[in-house]
Amino acid sequence: MPYKILIVDDNDMNLTLLSKILELEGYQVTTALNGMEAIRLAEQQMPDLAILDVMMPDMNGYELCRKMRHPPFVKKIPIVMLTAMSGDKDRQEALDAGANDVWNKPFDMDLFKRRIGELIKKG
Repeated sequence: MPYKILIVDDNDMNLTLLSKILELEGYQVTTALNGMEAIRLAEQQMPDLAILDVMMPDMNGYELCRKMRHPPFVKKIPIVMLTAMSGDKDRQEALDAGANDVWNKPFDMDLFKRRIGELIKKG
C-alpha cells in the first residue's frame, strides 16, 4: 500500500505540480486548499506525511502545523513546510510550530523527493 501524503496550499498550480511529482514517485496524494479542509482530511485519512504552505488565508501553515500536533491526531506525522520567505525567523517559527523540515521556494526537486522519502520512512 502506498504512503499517503497530504499537500495543503491555496494555489491550485502548486497543488497540481507537487501532486503529480509525488504521484510519479508512487505516493497516494490528497490535496487541500485551506487549513480547515486539511484538518478534516487529515482526521479522516491520517496521512503518513503532510506538506504545508506557510502563506494561506484564514489559517496559515504555522497555525495548521500546531493544530496537527494535538488531538485528535493520534500519531505524529512528519510535516514539511514550504515558504517563499527565506529568513531565519520564518524557519524558526516553522520549527517551533512542530515542522520536521522547512523548504524555501523554489527548491531542488530531486533533493526534495529524497528528503520526503527519508521523512516518511522515519515517521
